Amino acid sequence: MPARLRWASALCAVLALALGGVLYATTTGARDTWDQITRHEAPQVTDAGALYQALTDLDAQAANQLMFGDDLRLTTNLATARQQYATDRTDADRDLQQATLDASGNAAAQTALAAILDGMGRYQDLAARALELDSHANATAGHPDPAALADYRQATDLMRQQLLPAAHSLVQANDQAFEQSYGDERRGLDTAGLWFALLGGGLLVAVVGTQIWLAVRFRRVVSPALAAAGVLVVVLLSTAGSFLGGEGQDLSTARKDAYDSVVALTQARAIVADSNAAESRYVLDVGRRAQYQADFVTDTDQVLSLDGAGLDTYDSALATAVARLKENPSDVGFGGEYGREFRNITFPGEREAATHTLLAFQAYQVDDRKIRALVTSGRLEDAIAYCTSLAPGGSNADFDAHDTALQSLIGINEKAYAAASATGAHRADSALWLQLGCVAGVLALVGLGAAPRLREFR
Repeated sequence: MPARLRWASALCAVLALALGGVLYATTTGARDTWDQITRHEAPQVTDAGALYQALTDLDAQAANQLMFGDDLRLTTNLATARQQYATDRTDADRDLQQATLDASGNAAAQTALAAILDGMGRYQDLAARALELDSHANATAGHPDPAALADYRQATDLMRQQLLPAAHSLVQANDQAFEQSYGDERRGLDTAGLWFALLGGGLLVAVVGTQIWLAVRFRRVVSPALAAAGVLVVVLLSTAGSFLGGEGQDLSTARKDAYDSVVALTQARAIVADSNAAESRYVLDVGRRAQYQADFVTDTDQVLSLDGAGLDTYDSALATAVARLKENPSDVGFGGEYGREFRNITFPGEREAATHTLLAFQAYQVDDRKIRALVTSGRLEDAIAYCTSLAPGGSNADFDAHDTALQSLIGINEKAYAAASATGAHRADSALWLQLGCVAGVLALVGLGAAPRLREFR
């Protein structure tokens, strides 16, 4: 009988220690995952997106400067473009340095960075030479110096064929690393749940079984210590289940609900900036207007695609889609990055911000058709003035309004991501000591419950 009691106590202890080991591994693993996500992987995606954005706007501002020429009426616009060009160049250099530091251990990111580093210096040299040649030639608005235009064509081809695809690949590589960590942790939580059920259930059965056996063999109704141990096991299982469920929910909120939208919207912002550059190139370079119009259409479809809509029917199709969406928020009749966002509306204020962004995008698209109509009718100077106008209703003013609305929408999702990450990390920290304390309590109580009976055999 004492040997059996020792074996029963030992079984409870082994199960409790095994459960404690799983609890420790799960909580520390969750904490490490949150550290990896919040300190490395999510910032890496953000840094790559910022680089993508800076590169697209850099080329747009180079095109704008060439487009303005030495027209005195556009002096203010020229100064603004020069200032923004300098800012974009500084931002791109800083983001590139940060992305280089971030890329350690990520082969796909390193490959993308190598392509950017290889082309960045050459792009800046070509763009700088084009701007200098055009300035010295005193070219008029919309009629750039031929040599300057030739250099700019090389620069923008390099941007679109090498730098921007590499920047996009960099975003994807970092985002895939984030997704990998998310998937690994979700699978880890699922596995931990299975072990919790097996070990915790086994421990509860062992403690209750020992209690029943003692009651029968020793004519005692209940052992207070073992009863308390059983209650503590139930508490432990309850807190572990709550921990697993909460961690899984916070991971899903941070990654799927929030950061999936952050990635989609950040890419949309960069692509819209590239479409703005394609619009400027269309006005600037008569020899490549068909190519740059096609680039604008491609960019627009990546941001918000409408089945079967061409440039001549896009506005009416978008107006119909917007009207249907207002009537029924679940009727998302478009694809692209904005389609991804509207199918992932989750947080308070997000739908209103997304709708505001959509309407601003719609206004910017209408402006584009006005610009092309002015160019087609031979009113090139008017097209340039409207294309770069910051006055209310001007194309650049509407572009900025859309960009502001889009950043606000991104901010809602970034805030939700930060909140879920903070909650998940805090839960992992607090759960570790609570759960290990419960395990230690079970061990102590099992020992206290068995010790008096064992002493009876001495």
